[in-house]
Amino acid sequence: MSDGRAAADLATDADDDALLTSAPTHGRAIAIYTAAIVVAPMLLWAAVTATELTRIPWGSWEMVSRYLFAVLLLVGELRPLLLARSDGETDGITVSTTFAMALVLVGPLSLALLVQGVAVVADDVWKGRPARKIVFNLGQYLLTLAVARAVFSALSGHPFAGGLTQLAPRDLAAALVAGLAFFVVNNGAVAIVVALDHGQSAVENLRTDIREQVLTSGILIGLAPVAAVAADFSLWMLPLLVLPLVGVGHHAWIAALRQHEALHDGLTGLPNRALFRLRADRAVAQAGAGRGPMVAVMLLDLDHFKEVNDTLGHHAGDRLLRMVAERVTAAVPESVTVARLGGDEFAILVGSVTDPSLVIRLADRIAARLREPLVTEGVRLAVQASIGIALSGDHDASTDTLLQRADIALYRAKTNRGEAQVYRPEIDQHTVQRLSLLGDLHSAADNQEFEMVYQPQVDSATGRVVSVEALTRWNHPSHGVVSPDVFIPLAENTGLIRAMSRTAIEVALATVGTLRAAGHDLSIAVNVSARLLSDLQMPTWIAGLLMDSGVPSSQLTIEVTESSIMADPARATQVLADMRDLGVRLSIDDFGTGYSSLSYLRRLQPDELKVDRSFVTQMLSDENSAVIVRSTIDLGHSLGLSLVAEGVEDERTFEALEQYGCDRIQGFHVARPMSAAALEPWLERAAAQGWRACAGLTAAAAPGGSLLAEALPRGAVGERKRATWS
Repeated sequence: MSDGRAAADLATDADDDALLTSAPTHGRAIAIYTAAIVVAPMLLWAAVTATELTRIPWGSWEMVSRYLFAVLLLVGELRPLLLARSDGETDGITVSTTFAMALVLVGPLSLALLVQGVAVVADDVWKGRPARKIVFNLGQYLLTLAVARAVFSALSGHPFAGGLTQLAPRDLAAALVAGLAFFVVNNGAVAIVVALDHGQSAVENLRTDIREQVLTSGILIGLAPVAAVAADFSLWMLPLLVLPLVGVGHHAWIAALRQHEALHDGLTGLPNRALFRLRADRAVAQAGAGRGPMVAVMLLDLDHFKEVNDTLGHHAGDRLLRMVAERVTAAVPESVTVARLGGDEFAILVGSVTDPSLVIRLADRIAARLREPLVTEGVRLAVQASIGIALSGDHDASTDTLLQRADIALYRAKTNRGEAQVYRPEIDQHTVQRLSLLGDLHSAADNQEFEMVYQPQVDSATGRVVSVEALTRWNHPSHGVVSPDVFIPLAENTGLIRAMSRTAIEVALATVGTLRAAGHDLSIAVNVSARLLSDLQMPTWIAGLLMDSGVPSSQLTIEVTESSIMADPARATQVLADMRDLGVRLSIDDFGTGYSSLSYLRRLQPDELKVDRSFVTQMLSDENSAVIVRSTIDLGHSLGLSLVAEGVEDERTFEALEQYGCDRIQGFHVARPMSAAALEPWLERAAAQGWRACAGLTAAAAPGGSLLAEALPRGAVGERKRATWS
């Protein structure tokens, strides 16, 4: 059974690879073109051979130099030169060009055609090329030699076939034009078949060959008449021609080596970022914008790679990267580019994608190959990778766009570790507006654009308003009210969240202190960032604020999320323990959506749990959510904790939570967040008539109710904050 599944998986992989590597071809046109390229030169070869067989003095001294050319042609064909191209690829050019062209000029043509044909077939067979390519290459080279001889004969007056030629000074121009014909026909024939096979422009392919090869090919072809004249003068002159050919070969080898080093990763041997961009630019240009097959870019990032380096050493990490490179390369078709961008990040380029599901399956295959255990430094490891995928197909597709979108998808994938995510507009938070907000965030506090609003909490047993939660809002001068879901992550990323959190706590305590002085017995809850939880001086600072505001420590609740504690568990645990020693209450916010570890409840010893709104809002329509809410309330009560439910938006949900025994209720059904100026009259009305008399009302923020304007008229709190915070 398992063997059958394995065979089926292999078959599926092969089918997917075939679809991913397919390209737009014109099969019938290629067949006709290949036949024409092959048949005509073969017939011409037979005719030339029949003509020259009896006319050429095959055993004469003159033929010795021709035989030497033939030997050098054969040897040179089997030792190609690698020519570096500006697009990162390499072309193979052989020094046989010099001796083949020399034979074309001085004859016999039949010998040139015979030896060139044998050399081409032998080289292609040795390299394992398919039969259709061998046949095409044979016909293409025979056609090239025949055209070059025809051009030389037409311009010089020497016969096309049937005799040996002695070059004279007057033949130089004809020889050079014949060399040009050699280059154009040789490269043009290939450019046409490549264009037919890949749907490209033959003219553009030929233009690229001219730009990349003309200098080297010109040197090799230009040496042909020199070789012919030197051989006629003395055979001992021919070895001197080897020196410039060796020089050309060495220069080409050095250039190819330097290009390879510049475009490949030194550790894994994979293409680097520069070569990846070159190939991606070419693939995107060929695909066009929405007119044909798409291009896919995948970014792959190893999870927990830093732990390998820290535990086993960087040499082990390097070995792991090489193993990963081998596995990823083995998991994709040959036409797919795998590159290492740096560190533990790899990029994969797939061209000609007609079905996006194939790319997703390819990503799953790569992830599965990586999960297969491997051993480094005697330790058995299972590598897990997160993968972000972006597909072209719209009019603004470019390499930069694809890389940016793949990076966004990768960021989303890494939140769940070991996942593959495809880019979707809804997960893209990197907009121009967001970038503008990021720049405005720095000046927002100075311009008093942040405001504090307060949302009441009701005791479900007594119906009394017992607490408020302090929330920060941003009134942007151009964009209006900016959601906390937008600006809080921005503040976290820029480090501004520390200052914002400090000011929020200061303002909240000052506000509730004023309300308590007016006769409203309230406590207050404030959210605290992970950055504050890592500051060991925070409890001392909080103690000073409590003293200045006149708020008892037991009336302040610090709300933290499980993820903020996990950012720096050791420091966060110490800070929260010191806060508990002050008498400040601790609440776990959004309980049930983070790590939800019971061991953390035991270690942190919180006073309160807040049931996340995602469960509360669905508890009447989704039984699973209802079970989670009831279980959380029962768990909290069993541990001696109070429970707060947020996100309550209707009376039915309120009554259900009352029945479950939830201690405090918070949500739009009770009251929407309101400014400090609006909060006091709301509290007076709720105290006189009950909270239901003003339930769900939204009090407009009073003019001048900004965060700083509301809180700092008393002055003392602000001055103490600046003096004591370190």
